[in-house]
Amino acid sequence: MNRTLLVSLVSLVALGTVALAATTRLDLVISGKRASEQAIVVDGRTYVPVTALGSFGVKATVNGKTVTLTGPTENRAAQGGANQVAALEGCLGQTLFNGVWRVRVTSLTPLRLPDAGSPDIPGWSVGVEVRNGTSRSLSLMNAGFGSKPFGRFKLILPDGNALKINENDVLKVWSRDLAQGGVMTFTLTYSHERGTPVGGAPTPNKFLMQVDPKIPEYVGVKFMVPDPSLRVRLNCRS
Repeated sequence: MNRTLLVSLVSLVALGTVALAATTRLDLVISGKRASEQAIVVDGRTYVPVTALGSFGVKATVNGKTVTLTGPTENRAAQGGANQVAALEGCLGQTLFNGVWRVRVTSLTPLRLPDAGSPDIPGWSVGVEVRNGTSRSLSLMNAGFGSKPFGRFKLILPDGNALKINENDVLKVWSRDLAQGGVMTFTLTYSHERGTPVGGAPTPNKFLMQVDPKIPEYVGVKFMVPDPSLRVRLNCRS
């Protein structure tokens, strides 16, 4: 768990009763779902109720004037294959929020991609909507997607293999600045291997955005979760 967040949580307990006029209440979304509790902003700093972190395995105990937080080890090794990473997970059409980016996969559409001198190659287009959920202007490049973005957008088949992405689709949006609350919608195109019959191509069942949790300090924002990656199950719809 992020040490800065731990300090903020303990500080909240120390505040005791806070004058209502000095606070701003915020809706709290955890793993894409709205929590029944709210976060508050006091003197420009955001505080999250300790009890709201139970879904991440964080346990709080109070002994006198001390609050002790214990939780799962960060960055545990992924289990179940190369694509089974820890991630926020949801369905097609559902908005997922990692504290910086609000992401929604809007569509999965089959394609026939022409290949000169050969039969058409089966492929897929994925419609994506990304919103800036912070108070600063950001781009994917400087907040989670780094200098090598192509492998971060994976369309996964039922056998665990990833399809080939059209890198030009990524380049069109990778460095685009989004203002606070700004939104961009785009389409990513993927193709099966040559020789795959159009009529017999398997349907992808997962879309994975692998996000680097380390954002440079100068950017001034942080993810709310240890692993901000996003996984969308394409065989269910919100």
